[in-house]
Amino acid sequence: MLDLQITGDNGFDALVTAKPRHILAFERATGTKFSDLEDEVSMATIYQLAHLVMKIQHPQETPAKLAEFEETFDVLPVGSDDAPDPTHAGA
Repeated sequence: MLDLQITGDNGFDALVTAKPRHILAFERATGTKFSDLEDEVSMATIYQLAHLVMKIQHPQETPAKLAEFEETFDVLPVGSDDAPDPTHAGA
């Protein structure tokens, strides 16, 4: 599972969890496999995943278009318990 902290200009502020079924739906919709991304995930990919999860969990608050979602919401992946790796920039 992947926790995402999502805040918006509309007052939305919540920790949203991308569960395995959400990641599977994302992979099928975009053709991007998380297992192929290794250690680096771009913010564009995080925004796409967050948009999908928000459309499933909070459909009344989520714009249909990704561009509008990116303008309205800020997304930050919540860190894991792993030690920081100075060779990779955080997503």
